[in-house]
This record gives sequence, C-alpha cells and structure tokens, in this order.
Amino acid sequence: MRVTKYIFTVCLLLLCVLFANGIYAMLEPATGRQSPAPITADRTGINLLEHEYRHNESSTNEENPLNLLVLGLDRDGTRCDVIMLFNFDPGLSRLNILSIARDTRVRKDGKYGRINALYSKGEEKMVAEKVTEITGLPVHYYITMDFRGFRRLVDTLGGVEFYVPFRMDYDDPTQNLHIHLKKGRQLLNGVKAEQLVRYRKGNYSGQGYSEGDIGRIGMQQDFIKALIEQKLSIRYISRADELFAIMKEYIHTNLTISDITHYLGSVSKIKSSETGTYTLPGDSQMIGDVWYYILNNKETANMISNHFYR
Repeated sequence: MRVTKYIFTVCLLLLCVLFANGIYAMLEPATGRQSPAPITADRTGINLLEHEYRHNESSTNEENPLNLLVLGLDRDGTRCDVIMLFNFDPGLSRLNILSIARDTRVRKDGKYGRINALYSKGEEKMVAEKVTEITGLPVHYYITMDFRGFRRLVDTLGGVEFYVPFRMDYDDPTQNLHIHLKKGRQLLNGVKAEQLVRYRKGNYSGQGYSEGDIGRIGMQQDFIKALIEQKLSIRYISRADELFAIMKEYIHTNLTISDITHYLGSVSKIKSSETGTYTLPGDSQMIGDVWYYILNNKETANMISNHFYR
C-alpha cells in the first residue's frame, strides 16, 4: 500500500500558515484585488495553455476565484501520490475540493503515462498545466510537501474529533504500518489520524473500501471537512510559533505572507457544511499491464461548469 497521508499534512500546514499570520492580518487592511496570473503563465502574464477564464457572476466583490494545487510527494520526492485542487471564491468564502486520482492517464509529448509521474519531469508547473488542461481551471498557487510533519501538527492542534465508520485493522511490517482503529466517534491524535488517512484495505480479503483508492479519497475529504470545522478558529493563534516552525520545515509553496494575510478574513469564514468535495470522474482500467484511471471528459466538464467557481 502506498502512503497517501500527505494531503492532510498539506491541509494542516495551510491552516498553520493562516493561524501563524493571523495577528499580522488583523493589522493589514484587506483591499480588493484580482487573483494573480496562473503559474502556467509566461512572464508577460499570458496563459501558455490559451484557456479563457471568466469571473463567476455569483462572486460578491471584485476579487476573482482562485485555485490552489496541493501535491503530496512519495518517499522518493519524484511522484505526487496525492493531487487536489482547492477552488476558492473569496467573495463568498466558499470552497470546493477536487481530488485527482494519482493514476489518471494523461498524454505528454505524444506518450501516455500517469499524472503523478509528471512531477519528476517539470515539478509543480507541469502538473498544473495538465490539471488546467483537464479541468479548464487556472492554477494560481501550489503547496507541495512530504508527510513527516503530519502527526506533530495533529497533536499540536489538539487532535481532530472524527467518526470512524467501521473498524479498521491492517498490518504491513514491510512499511512498519499498523492500523488499528475502533468504530465510532473519537478524538484522533496524530498517530490515529495517520492510520485513518492511510487505510485502504484490511488484513483479510473483502475488508476495506470496495472502490479502493476512490473510497479512501472520500474518507480523506471527510477528514479535511472535519478539520476545517474544528480548527479554522482564531483561538489557534496562540499556537502560532509551534505551527509556523513545523510549516517552515515541511512545506514548499509560492504563497507569500502578503497572499495569506490578504485572504485570511475570507478563509476564516469557510464552513465545512458548505464545502463541496468532488473526485475527478472516471473508471479504472488495465491497459497493457498497467492500471490507469481513465477520466470521463464529458462528466468532468459538466461537474466543473455546474459546481466550480470561475
């Protein structure tokens, strides 16, 4: 089983950046501004993919929606095993989260491969270009990191209360991975939260998610929503020093302090009950001797058109 806990470390770290700069944000006036040029743009600000983006008319101020690409790297740091796009409307304080299966089949330079392998060829920009090609959404910011700070952050935040829908038991000595969670509502510390987000199958045949990684993605999204509901609070500014120290050690991003403080007010109003969670539509298929996730272009276009802020 591959490690897939990274997304939660990234999300926690994003929150940490916000909390750590909360006081500074209170002192800086939040003036309206347009979202920055996509990271796939050239120096003149022209989008290299030549997509047209329009402002969602439902936005209540002058700021356009923006998109944050979240990547979780594997142990080698060459592939992104977790890919999520956070689609945010600052005017409405509304958030959509799109999960993209790491095995999604894409074409690059005339050859087919998995989207998670693009990172080794062109890092965040190449992955962003392909995500934009798939979704039609520009990527303005990125956050990339590995998994090491996850447990420390959950513990520093005091754990996350979460309902575990069924008993989870799995042991893989080769990865030193041991998952043992009871069913029911409980406070997950760093170790238990890690077990939750890594679980995909049990020790015996028939245990685990029938959808495989797609089922695990759904559980990960539920955890993110619980995190937003419980931890996106001004009271965590008191932990700013601890959280910011962890963030600096494990995160790579093009977000600046100015960006973060500008959007803090709107981010703090996000409600988990109004956060949309989506998975790139498609099906798993064996092609040759390789498993791929084949996206459904029509369903993807309909989903973006009907639910995402542009």
